[in-house]
Amino acid sequence: MNNTEYSKERLMDLFSKNKKKILAVGIIIIITMIISSALHKSQNRKIEMLSTRKEAELKKSDILREIGQSEKAIKLYKNTFTKKDPSSITNTLAGLAKDSDVTLVSIKPGNEENQPFYTKTSFNMLITANSYHALGKFISKIENEPDIYFIDEIKIKAQEKTVEQDQELIEAPKPENEITVNLTLSTIAFKG
Repeated sequence: MNNTEYSKERLMDLFSKNKKKILAVGIIIIITMIISSALHKSQNRKIEMLSTRKEAELKKSDILREIGQSEKAIKLYKNTFTKKDPSSITNTLAGLAKDSDVTLVSIKPGNEENQPFYTKTSFNMLITANSYHALGKFISKIENEPDIYFIDEIKIKAQEKTVEQDQELIEAPKPENEITVNLTLSTIAFKG
């Protein structure tokens, strides 16, 4: 008998003697694999649920961050759009006119509109300017003013030259035609 045949016989003998033990170990391995597979599936479901919850919480966090930024912006706007004294507005506009080489003939507070969240106050102005450039400079200064003003209406009327005025221009140079401007502007103030 050679070595290979002896080993096979010995293995068969061992297998037949320990058949019950080997079968029990095989069953235990199969049961362990089934249980571990079930646990693995359960853990994967939990991980997926946690991942979904995490994404939902991150979205909530982003929304809360956006709300916080919006609240800061609202506070800034509320501070910017506070009710101002009409005399301080008049003084501001008169100073802007002076800096722009336009003449502020008159300024009158207009009507006040009460809206649910803000109040809109308008001002009617009569201005004269020697040039469109000066008028543009004045409007630019209004738009760049830290206190926010809205130009609601503007009516421009240039005075026409007559033949006599043409003759005077030849003899004594004058500035460009005078421009008369009716301007309505407004400012708003948040309530509350």
